[in-house]
Amino acid sequence: MAPALVLAFVAACTSGEAPRLTVTPLASETRNGAVRAAFELRNDGGRPLILDRVVPACGCGAVSRLPPDLAPRAHTRLDVECRGPRLAGEDVHELTLRTSDPRRPETPLRVELGPAPADPAPIYLGYVTVGATLVRDVPVPGVSPARTAASGGGEVAAEPLPPAADGTRLVRLRFTPRTPGVVRTAIDLGPAGVLPVTAVAWDRVLAFPAEVRVPRATGGAGLPAVILVAAGEAPLAIARVDYPPGVAGELRTVVPGRQYRLSLYGRGPMPAGDAAIRVVAAGAADPVLVIPLVDAAAPPPA
Repeated sequence: MAPALVLAFVAACTSGEAPRLTVTPLASETRNGAVRAAFELRNDGGRPLILDRVVPACGCGAVSRLPPDLAPRAHTRLDVECRGPRLAGEDVHELTLRTSDPRRPETPLRVELGPAPADPAPIYLGYVTVGATLVRDVPVPGVSPARTAASGGGEVAAEPLPPAADGTRLVRLRFTPRTPGVVRTAIDLGPAGVLPVTAVAWDRVLAFPAEVRVPRATGGAGLPAVILVAAGEAPLAIARVDYPPGVAGELRTVVPGRQYRLSLYGRGPMPAGDAAIRVVAAGAADPVLVIPLVDAAAPPPA
């Protein structure tokens, strides 16, 4: 026999007015990425009300203990908590309370989740020298275990910090680039969402902009000019510039050995995928700078 039917049978075989459960929702709050809700449980019947158990829902469960029963006119408080992933459009979770109330052996407990929290605003770390380390503390919503995120050009390490004096939650980002280029990654903040992080790693040459945003809908018309600047004391001598299909350019000297202007032109269908412009310095086999081509619809690094 099912537990609910057993409870109802026990209640029906005793004398006096049957137990009657009344549930009154109390205050609820969102804290640390979780929703806490409280309910008052009261026995308005004439016999003891047996409190069997709370059946959890996805991500929701009881965080306080139930007494085994409630005497007539007695009451108690039940606290529940809901946390974890939330489906799109989901705003209510429903737990089930099993009791000996013969009218409703299984009583639903509805928890309003409220709107899903938005992801934190993207963080732009700026230009960082290869081999150096940039440390920045950024505010994030809620409390969460930040996790290290690896990317193509380096690694962004993240660790949660104690709250600031005004209660603001902080995460410390530590970025150490290994190779030059635009670095895009995302930090998993748990219930607080995902924190997008962008930075530009550079070595001997700085490029402004660090990536070329391609308006594919216009066939490459209106590509920006790129300014190349020698970052160290040694002069920069450019041997050649390699372009992907669909792109051409003209390199002009602004300051000999120090600064160049690379004007870009579309020459047909814009390349898709991981296309890039490669700048090769005199006497070097590998590019001294790689400038990726990205869709104009993608978020810029700055």
